[in-house]
Amino acid sequence: MSAEKNMVEYTKALDDFMKARRRAELHHLWSVIAGKSKELLAYDEISKKVHATGLSSKGFQEIPIASIVGSVNRFEDFDRDFLPLFDEDIQRWAGVKAAMTSPNSTGLPPIKVYQIGDAYFVLDGNHRVSIAKQMGIETIEADVIGVRSRVRLSPEDSAEEIILKAEYADFLKETHLDELVSGVTLKLSFPGLYEILKEHIRVHRYYMGLEESREVPWEEAVLHWYQHVYLPIAATIQDQDILKEFPEHTETDLYIWVLDHQTYMKEEFGWSIRLEKAAADLVLTQGKRWSRAIRRLSHKVLAFLLPKPLKDFGTPGEWHVKKKFVQESLFSDILVAMSGSNESWIALEQAIIISKMERADLHGLVVEEVKREINQEDMARAFQERLDHANLSGRIIFSDGLIAERVCDRARVNDLVVLKLTHPPSSNIFRRIRSGLRLILRQSSRPVLLVQNRISPFNRLLLAYDGSPKGKEALFISSYFVKKHHKQLTVLVVDDDENQGKALLAEAEVEVGKDNMHGVFRQAGQKTSEIILQVAQEDSAEVIVIGGYGFSPVMEILFGSTIDGVLRGTNIPILVCQ
Repeated sequence: MSAEKNMVEYTKALDDFMKARRRAELHHLWSVIAGKSKELLAYDEISKKVHATGLSSKGFQEIPIASIVGSVNRFEDFDRDFLPLFDEDIQRWAGVKAAMTSPNSTGLPPIKVYQIGDAYFVLDGNHRVSIAKQMGIETIEADVIGVRSRVRLSPEDSAEEIILKAEYADFLKETHLDELVSGVTLKLSFPGLYEILKEHIRVHRYYMGLEESREVPWEEAVLHWYQHVYLPIAATIQDQDILKEFPEHTETDLYIWVLDHQTYMKEEFGWSIRLEKAAADLVLTQGKRWSRAIRRLSHKVLAFLLPKPLKDFGTPGEWHVKKKFVQESLFSDILVAMSGSNESWIALEQAIIISKMERADLHGLVVEEVKREINQEDMARAFQERLDHANLSGRIIFSDGLIAERVCDRARVNDLVVLKLTHPPSSNIFRRIRSGLRLILRQSSRPVLLVQNRISPFNRLLLAYDGSPKGKEALFISSYFVKKHHKQLTVLVVDDDENQGKALLAEAEVEVGKDNMHGVFRQAGQKTSEIILQVAQEDSAEVIVIGGYGFSPVMEILFGSTIDGVLRGTNIPILVCQ
């Protein structure tokens, strides 16, 4: 009877083997279509890739069958699901299964496995694993031998992920970073990028050696790179929540991406670009968050459909949201736009005053809309001499094209635009439409300081405040100058309603501090621009601070703006806040 039952079990096992073989063929076909490998992992190959070293017995234990991902010597006979790949294996497979399922079976001995991380490789018992997996058994007893490795394998790792972990193991073996920094993890998502990290360290070591005039030991350079290059960039990535913009990438991916974008921007603009600005621009131009992508697409569509005079997509104050004013200045990079004419140099002199206050870098831009006799070499030399005399850093570049477009494009990597006001927006509607200055004030993403015939020491500020979003931005910037540089501030509110006007002055006091400002309310009985100019003269203001255009582009073109009237009526600098 026992022999007959054993034969029945063996016959059923033969049938089960053929079913398993058919499933293996279907799995192979699907892997070809999907482009995903179903090969069982080879222990020798994987252990070499992850630099496995040292063995230690972990004894007998129940292990998850789903965590068995490879084999020591039978990796060609089964696929990743341990389905048999060759018909010639039928007798062995069926015999083992019959022995496992026979009524009088005393059970089979435990399998033997190597363990790397959370993944297991079969040393002995491949058929037992194959059969148990097809029977839906979740755990199996195993004699486990632990294998030490610099990286931890997971049962879910794909072939690409294992390659990445192998490259990481190579990186750690060469750099010893995991020994120098406890718990460090530098995870990349694409093969080949660890070589870039190693190149960064080699370059860093080279410049360390030049700076310190000595041969820097490799491990010292590795640690210094990690602490003084990698970690600050990682902090910027965290501060700006860039991982939320690119959820499919890791912090180390973004470290490389931000540096690449910084290099690209430096080549595009001709200036050194601060890391935080490169990171912010990366988010702005390539961020994958749904709301940002929709906004970027809508702006592109509107920019295509609308004529230039009607474009205005700025969000007041967005440019400084991520700044930390305890550690850094509000205006760390200042763009001064010059025409090349003698009178345009006054803009540089004004920019130097603010740059010295803010310890900012000064970036000069000369745009030649019409070719004129400009000796670029002489102009660059004169520019640099003035910066050297003021002990400032910066560089001047030359470009052609339309001034408004070039200024607005480069404004996004600066914090303030300074330029000479040669032609204020005209009261004539047709001239106003064609005004390049008006386009800059509409489309610049940064505050614009317009200099006429007087340079301001920036000690006495007059803020024209109306409570609008751009007015609040002007209040914020005025408050910054008062608190950071102890400047004098007069806040002017012009309103038909006295109660509303006083409420706006109270709002300003909350932002600036009651003791830091002088409030002035004027009833609107004449043009607001005329009142602003009158108070500026009475108060001996050295600069007028005002919010950018508040009306829609169409309304502003048709009826003009308070800003235009102020620009036409004074010779002191005017800071227009976007």
